[in-house]
Amino acid sequence: MSNQFTIDAASIRLRRFSQHDYDALYELTRQPEITDLLPDWRMTEEQLTEFLSFIITSYEKFDPEDVRVLLAVEHKEEARLIGWCGVFPNDMLDPSVREVAYAISNNYRNRGYTTSAVRALVSYLLENTELHQIVAIAKLCNPASRRVLEKAGFRHIHQVKLSDQDNYDYFEIRSRECGTMARADMLDIRRAAVDDAEVLMEIAVRAFDAEMTKWLQEGETPDSNLRPPSYDSIAMHSYTIREMFSYVIVFEGRTIGGASINYAGRRHARLDKIFIDPIYQGRGIGSKVMFLLEGEFPLVEVWKLETSGRQVSNHHFYEKAGFTRTYESESEFGYEKRRKAVSSTTSDKIETKQIEMVQSRIVKQNLSHAEFEECSMQEIDYYGIHMEHCRYSNSSLRGSQFTDCNMSDVKFTNINFTHALLADLRLSNSEIGLVSLDGVHFHDTNLGAERNPILFERCDLSGSQIRSCNLSNVNIQLCEMSGMRINDIPIEELLTAYYRRAAKR
Repeated sequence: MSNQFTIDAASIRLRRFSQHDYDALYELTRQPEITDLLPDWRMTEEQLTEFLSFIITSYEKFDPEDVRVLLAVEHKEEARLIGWCGVFPNDMLDPSVREVAYAISNNYRNRGYTTSAVRALVSYLLENTELHQIVAIAKLCNPASRRVLEKAGFRHIHQVKLSDQDNYDYFEIRSRECGTMARADMLDIRRAAVDDAEVLMEIAVRAFDAEMTKWLQEGETPDSNLRPPSYDSIAMHSYTIREMFSYVIVFEGRTIGGASINYAGRRHARLDKIFIDPIYQGRGIGSKVMFLLEGEFPLVEVWKLETSGRQVSNHHFYEKAGFTRTYESESEFGYEKRRKAVSSTTSDKIETKQIEMVQSRIVKQNLSHAEFEECSMQEIDYYGIHMEHCRYSNSSLRGSQFTDCNMSDVKFTNINFTHALLADLRLSNSEIGLVSLDGVHFHDTNLGAERNPILFERCDLSGSQIRSCNLSNVNIQLCEMSGMRINDIPIEELLTAYYRRAAKR
């Protein structure tokens, strides 16, 4: 085969390095955006000179059975070196595999050049050498690299800790001759990162807006399943990624949807939401994603979900997936799926402690009027328990998690709630009084469907900050707000009076 290595790809070209590239390459190795992730490229002038000579010499020694190559990435129109892309062994990986490595100048990012370079080189090598597989690793703190690999057709295999004790996402792509090539039409899911929130929000808006157009009559109010709370908020998707098991759905190298799982207990999980871009619906992707999601939680015996009462297609979809309807109303249908968990002989995720807990489970027992005193009940999962009008006092519930529970009319008094998370709740018509709120952060809240206004009374809010909030028609009365002097006077009138007085000075 030719070892000239000139590979054209849209606006860029991959070619051999030459000595003329030294100055441009030196500048690239001084960009922290590159060297912070690739510290080995932080070379002295002498080291870079020696390395460049080694790379140039390697082209004449190229062996298609032992692939090791690094090519320059050149911007065609500007005839400028903007990065590199290559395939080499990696000391932290199996010696028999070859890893793709790449970097692009910070001035040429977010234009698709990196993806084009990786795709072009990988395709070239899989077709023209003895390579049947190329792998890639990306640090968990580098979601941009992960997106490049997905778009280039790589398939995410797992997360792995390598010899440097850092965690990586591990990807691979295989040739057609190998029979299992991760082609661009492959479907996969991966854990979402906070950087995915904006893309997931955009897809969720398209998906749920389309559902509302399909199922709502003019003038009807959507229910919370047809239009999930804050589905159009990046903050809500960021919260879901942080606090739940959130996944990105990848198809044909593109992010096409998302899903979130509330893993409340070891053996119980709730599908919080799943959404797919409308242009990819109707292809059986949803069913495959459900299968992949269940595979992520081998211990779960009971799956729950709720869907809108209007979405008839969803009812058929979940029932086809093995879910049984547990209740229904005009606005909401509830579903449940029970399955046998993976045994300890086939899953290394099951701990001895969990097995012991299963053996001591109490199921469908009437515990009315029972009294528990000084009992050790750490790390127990409660599911489908009816404990109305119970009383808890002088007890430690530290670190507990309450999910999908009806806590209406509950009273919390003299409780230590420090470092608690109160999110995705409905507090309509509740009362919060005599509470210490130092350091509390209110964000992404709303007045609910009934739009009943909030009443703050006799509250010390000194030094507090209210940012990016809708305060239209808010009335502030008889409050100590040093420097503002607002007392039922519109802010516009105060500003007008101020400007008039300032003009007379």
